[in-house]
Amino acid sequence: MSEQEQPHAQELRFPEGCDSLLERCVHIMHTIDPIEKADLTLLLGEQWKQIIQARNSKEGAKEREVESMPLGRAMPPEKPSRPDTLEFVRPGFGVKVGKAGSLSSRIAILHALANVEQWAIDTALDNMARFGYYTQATAGTALKNQIENEENKEFVMPNRFFDDFMQMACDESKHFKWLNERLESQGAHYGDLPVHASIWDSCTDTARSALARMAVVHMTIESRGLDVNPATIARFSRSGDEDSAKMLRKVHEDEVTHVQIGHRWFCYLLKKHEGVGLDQDAGKAFGAAGGGDVNDADDDLYEFRQVPPAYAEKKSEEAGEASEVKQVEEEVVDPAEAQRRKRFQEVVVQYFKGSLKPPFNTADREKGGLTRGWYEPLVVVRERTGFKPAAGRRLQSKKDKQEGATAETAPVAGPLTAAVAQDGEVAPAPTSA
Repeated sequence: MSEQEQPHAQELRFPEGCDSLLERCVHIMHTIDPIEKADLTLLLGEQWKQIIQARNSKEGAKEREVESMPLGRAMPPEKPSRPDTLEFVRPGFGVKVGKAGSLSSRIAILHALANVEQWAIDTALDNMARFGYYTQATAGTALKNQIENEENKEFVMPNRFFDDFMQMACDESKHFKWLNERLESQGAHYGDLPVHASIWDSCTDTARSALARMAVVHMTIESRGLDVNPATIARFSRSGDEDSAKMLRKVHEDEVTHVQIGHRWFCYLLKKHEGVGLDQDAGKAFGAAGGGDVNDADDDLYEFRQVPPAYAEKKSEEAGEASEVKQVEEEVVDPAEAQRRKRFQEVVVQYFKGSLKPPFNTADREKGGLTRGWYEPLVVVRERTGFKPAAGRRLQSKKDKQEGATAETAPVAGPLTAAVAQDGEVAPAPTSA
């Protein structure tokens, strides 16, 4: 962390009695001022970094607290605090950002990205406070052979979970400060333009399922950012704003690691509570015991590795939907990986309200753990069903706006869920309601 990124520790402090990690996470979520929110997050990150160093010096000790900061408990808010001066609009009804060809367009893009980073700070903090302690129900997993009366048994995430999301929160804070400083260098400020809360809407939709939070927010929405960032960076470069382009490249590099984090904890929850990824003998014992007894030491976490050549995706030059489905099916070799992908697709179908469409940044998605077999089947399903939730909501919202309606439109219903067969393959869409 450079001196410019360091929070002013002598000016910032947490209130008396706010001593634990999760209490401080929630305090930051309640912080209204966006700069103070980012600075407090960076301060907490420095404090937690010292705890990590102390923990690692204990030669394998697994304590979840070190002197000055226990893990603690705290209830996150339904929605993080924001300044009253911010003008909120529904997604799709804000300022048209353009393609960075003019100063006003570049300001609009930077402002939109700064808004995303503000919500991303709160999302990472909410993950820790909401899912640091969890039950089988709030894990969002479909536990097989679940032991009776143990659905409310409480679990606690490993240290690595808090380390990962604390780092993510600090990354997002750093990004916000960079973007805000860049805005100010152009004569603008965060809050000058309308903003939306679509990311937090997704957090609300996944508030009762850690598995869904990882799949939707970090593995789907953040990976979509990996798809669009390179084009945005190129537009800033073409416009001559290389300072912004350089900054956005650094942001993009961090976002790859955020997809990795979501992938890591999605796979962890599947392994711990559904037995996905265990070897055959361990899987049998897991099922007989009702699940949940997997060693949760940090070194037991599933980590994505580049697949060996034998498992590499087969390139097909054939056009058309059938060849795409065939390509995905051929690429899936490892049964545990196939199970992980199938569950991911089921969760996304259930919880994600947006659209998933190419082009994809396959190289950076793969760095984050998502080879094409994870997400391409979802695109095929949507094409075959004709289900376009994002467009449907936008069309309805325009109609509401013309009629002067103020209430939020209901989510668009569709046949997408029914189009995913039990075996994970793409099934024909229903022909009628």
